[in-house]
Amino acid sequence: MDIDQLRAFVLVANTKSFTRTAELLNVVQSTVTTRIQMLERHIGKELFERDKRNIKLTEAGIIFLPYTERILELTDEGTKLVQVENSYKNHIVIGTTHALWDYVLFEAVDAFQKSQSETSLGMITEHSNIIIRKMIDGLIDMAIVFYPVNHTKVTMELIIEDTFILVANPQFGFKKPLVLPEDLRNLYIHLDWGGSFSDWFSKITSNQLNYQLQVDHVSLLLKFLHSRHGVGFLPNSVAKRLISEGKVINVPFEANVPVPSRSIYLLKRKQSSTYSNMEVLSDYIKEVF
Repeated sequence: MDIDQLRAFVLVANTKSFTRTAELLNVVQSTVTTRIQMLERHIGKELFERDKRNIKLTEAGIIFLPYTERILELTDEGTKLVQVENSYKNHIVIGTTHALWDYVLFEAVDAFQKSQSETSLGMITEHSNIIIRKMIDGLIDMAIVFYPVNHTKVTMELIIEDTFILVANPQFGFKKPLVLPEDLRNLYIHLDWGGSFSDWFSKITSNQLNYQLQVDHVSLLLKFLHSRHGVGFLPNSVAKRLISEGKVINVPFEANVPVPSRSIYLLKRKQSSTYSNMEVLSDYIKEVF
């Protein structure tokens, strides 16, 4: 089993095509077929079910795929680190969510990089659970996530207890002094923040609100807030910058269940060779929160 066989397996699993995989790898199709056959012999199981029209993973293939992807990620990251070592003294990989990158952390990371020109940075955008897994695998050095982690390879620090506020377009016109849960029906644009927020939102709406629009990231929510003159919930850590820039306003909201809080944690990988540099970066990050 070698890296070329593993890359071929992952590509075939994703493209469902030996021909397309061969094109991506810049080899002939028979080479891809041979690599998959050799990998299957090594494992002792067939990884794909094939017929004239379709290719799909077997049960063994489904089990093997995430481990193969992690092996390739580690190999690629190790290669990058060796290459970076020739140009920079340190390299830090930091991961967080789309919302925190765009509306909270960008300025902190940018300022750190300008002050630490001999440190290169790699930035990863993913959901918290994926970032945590990558950190434990050694692919990420630092992370800002929404879940606590208890692991021997990771240190954890609570940065802030965040909360959620209702926001709208600055031109939003609402005749009442505050918005109630029953008012959301014709106004609300949903972004599911998960965890305590999802439970809370189900309670205040009795799980009866069928929203017309659901989005999966902040930039889309902002576009619809402006085009539809609706309302939506944002974490306060994200909203405060947008409010200060005049892009949204805070809309008073009242429900019979208090708005939940959400913890934000700073994680650092203990065995990283750049731990002292991560401490400096941590100071920048904590300052913006």
